[in-house]
Amino acid sequence: MKRLLLAALAGLATAFFGLVAILHTQFGRPVLRRLGVACPAMKVSPAQVESVRLRGVASLRSVAPSPARPALGQKLDVTRAADVRAWAGEHGFACTESIRPAHVLKCGAAGVAVLDPKAPPTDQIAFAFAPDGRLIGVDRLRSTLTPPEASRLFGEAAEALGAALGPAELAGEATPAYLAGGVMHTARLAYRFSDYLATVTAMNVGRRVVLHEQYESARGG
Repeated sequence: MKRLLLAALAGLATAFFGLVAILHTQFGRPVLRRLGVACPAMKVSPAQVESVRLRGVASLRSVAPSPARPALGQKLDVTRAADVRAWAGEHGFACTESIRPAHVLKCGAAGVAVLDPKAPPTDQIAFAFAPDGRLIGVDRLRSTLTPPEASRLFGEAAEALGAALGPAELAGEATPAYLAGGVMHTARLAYRFSDYLATVTAMNVGRRVVLHEQYESARGG
């Protein structure tokens, strides 16, 4: 039960920051002005965000350490924001940076063609940092894939992670037929170690498939 509560807590934190993001769009800002309220995110410190994240991580991780910690070429708990900025500049990515409620660099897809000219478009790669500056998470989102593209990319990610980490927890099917078969058809693989979490999810959201890769440090807490 405690593990379920902690997982729920992490989910609520995600929902809260999703709401904060919406309130800072062109649609949400007028709502804030009419309500006469200041930005709610400014009342949440990076340390508080990290505390919630670690509690969620604790509900997921296992006791065994990871043999490796792939993170799209970055080094978790080593890479710093300056390193990511330099990498992004070298590859033509345009990034925006926020400090509160958490330190995050969000990089658009401009450089993807440089990395892999045949790759389907990436909407965003986000890099999250702990309050002490360590890179603790890398997320890549592709939201406009066809079922065959999503199946191929899911398979490539699964193969690369499998070679580095061994067998994964796998749910659903990543075949083109299954992903094309209906809304919410989902394939998901997950790794849970004491110091590292990785999840790759492909989901049909209607006429397209979203592929979300998440690589996260589970150290600390």
